[in-house]
Amino acid sequence: MNGVWHFVHSLAFTAWLGGALSAMAVGLTMKQIDRSLWGAVVDAQAAIYRVLIGPGAIVVVLSGIVMTMRIYGGMSGGPAGSWLGTMQGAGIVGALVTLLGAMPAATKLSRLEPLGPQAAAFDALRKRLAITASIGGTLGLIALLAGSFYQRV
Repeated sequence: MNGVWHFVHSLAFTAWLGGALSAMAVGLTMKQIDRSLWGAVVDAQAAIYRVLIGPGAIVVVLSGIVMTMRIYGGMSGGPAGSWLGTMQGAGIVGALVTLLGAMPAATKLSRLEPLGPQAAAFDALRKRLAITASIGGTLGLIALLAGSFYQRV
């Protein structure tokens, strides 16, 4: 059963961070196209957040909690190793930043027009999305690094 949970965890992590890298690449490429086309690009980013990043972040945290409870036999376990603790802490905080910061920003951004009276709000929200997504993604990568160094027994 542990193999199934590891697979689910790895698949969700791939969806979360792979989607985040895709959204970042799309956002960086957006600067090279005409501003009138930016609305379609942010619609695509919002879809990536809705289909890959959000569900991936949720499932990776839930599967991580399940595996932690299995490792320690429920809530009565001992202390986690430093790599495991780093993976858990960075993963949970990164997922929260993604779910509570980047996802709402991406959704709101897709409702705004890049030109006209909403242009200033569009630019401010785009900056907020870039910052929160960078923080969440960096914490996710730290969790991935820590998980790679964690020695499973």
